Parts: sequence; C-alpha cells; structure tokens
Amino acid sequence: MPRFLKEHRKGLALAGLMSLQALILSFQVPMGQDASFLERTAFAVFSPVQSGVRSVFRGIGRIWSRYVHLRGVEDRNRESLDEILRLRLENSVLREGLGRLENREEAAAFLGSLEKAFILAEVVGIDAVNPHKSIVINRGASHGLQNQMPVVDSQGRLVGRIVPPLGPKEATVQLITDNLSSVGVEGVEHPVPGMLNGDPGSGTCRLAYVPASDVSLVEGETLVTNGFDGIFPEGLPAGTIISVRTDGSLFKKIAVRPVFNVRRPAVVAVLTGSKGEGG
Repeated sequence: MPRFLKEHRKGLALAGLMSLQALILSFQVPMGQDASFLERTAFAVFSPVQSGVRSVFRGIGRIWSRYVHLRGVEDRNRESLDEILRLRLENSVLREGLGRLENREEAAAFLGSLEKAFILAEVVGIDAVNPHKSIVINRGASHGLQNQMPVVDSQGRLVGRIVPPLGPKEATVQLITDNLSSVGVEGVEHPVPGMLNGDPGSGTCRLAYVPASDVSLVEGETLVTNGFDGIFPEGLPAGTIISVRTDGSLFKKIAVRPVFNVRRPAVVAVLTGSKGEGG
C-alpha cells in the first residue's frame, strides 16, 4: 500500500463514510414538491382507506341529514293534517250548533266551548272477528273520554259511540254498522223518524220502524241524527237510503249505506261537549 494511503487511511475512510451517508440521505430528503419514497408508499397504501372512510362518513352524514329533514317534514305534515281535521270539525260543529242558538250570549258561550267540544284520535285497531262491529282508538279516560260519547270522522259524519271497555289511553268505539247499535235518525228532505241499526256482517245499516204506509222516504234520501235517543246530537250525517221495499208487514224494509268510510277512518273525533254546547 502506498505510503500516502497508509498515513491518511483513517481520514479517507471517514470521508468515504460521510459521502455514503450524504448519498443515502439525498434519496430520503424531498426535492421541492416531490415526495420521498416512504411518503409515496404510505400515501399509496393508506389514501384509499382514508378516502373510503371519508366517503362512508359523508354518506352517513347525508343520510342522517335527510332523515332529520324528513322527520321534520312528517311532523309538520301531521300537524297540518290535525289542524285541517280540527277546522273541518269545528266548521261542522258550528253549522250544527249555531243554528239552535237564539241570542248573542248563547252564541258567545257556544263559541267559547269549541276548544273542548271534541278530541282527535287515531284508529289503532279493529274487531278481528267482525270488522264492522268496533274499532279501537288511541285516546281514553285519561284524555276525558267517557262511555256513550259520540264519535265522528274528519268530515263530521257519524261513526259510532264510545262503549266498554274504556281504558286510560285507549277506547272502544261501537260502529253504527254493528247489529247491536241503534241511532235515532230522520230524513233531511222528509223528516220521518226511525231507528238506524247495523246489518250483521254487511257493513251497511237498516232503518227500522218506518211505517209501511209512508211514501216519502225513497232511495237517495240522506239521513241525519235527530237526537231522540239522548246520545247523539242533532244533525250529524248518518247514512243514505239505498233501497226501500215492503213485504206485507207493518214496517218497511229500508237498507242504508253509512256515510263514513267503512274501510276504517284513519282519524276520528270524539264529541265531548254536551248537546247544549254544540255536540
């Protein structure tokens, strides 16, 4: 080995190691905007995962926002529907009640009772054996309901009355199509009185105790409650005559179609006021 290399062997070795270290570091230090090899590798491996996670959370966020929005719309629609039903029923009660008032004091007292004149309820069940017999609503004794209170649909048309069993939060409504139901009615154009009874299993009714000699009641005549039974207020639409016949007996055979939807009203109203308060 030359004398120069022997004398400077340690210094040359150190210089060589430092040069090698600088070379290695040059591969790891980013130049300008270029990423290092390790950074490029990490980005290639983890960026798809990060993007997927971000997409999942964005999707969940959008779904949640839509859900919250739709729930808000549903709540507003339900509130609007309840308000529409309430206005319809108040209009029906006004028409029926104001016609019986004689002075301003009575009218003022009647109008003040409208807020407590009825309670809206949803139908939550039907009679499984005979769907034309009864329904169950989601209001009960804790809401002020009592037995024998009349029940109407959203148009103010007669549906039935509250009967036992009556629970704190649910009540049974006997439909006018039940064969055990009886409602005092009369014709709108021809005020001939009779008793409206349910026709078993058919979803229709029968008008009983109309004399065979009567010739006024005909097909198409509308029947309304007359209040003679002491349960239902006057003037509630109850049904329409669909056939009239005689069979030699003392009374006519009259078939009646109820005016409420026999396929189950979704919302009903229980009339809680007395007859003197407009139903």
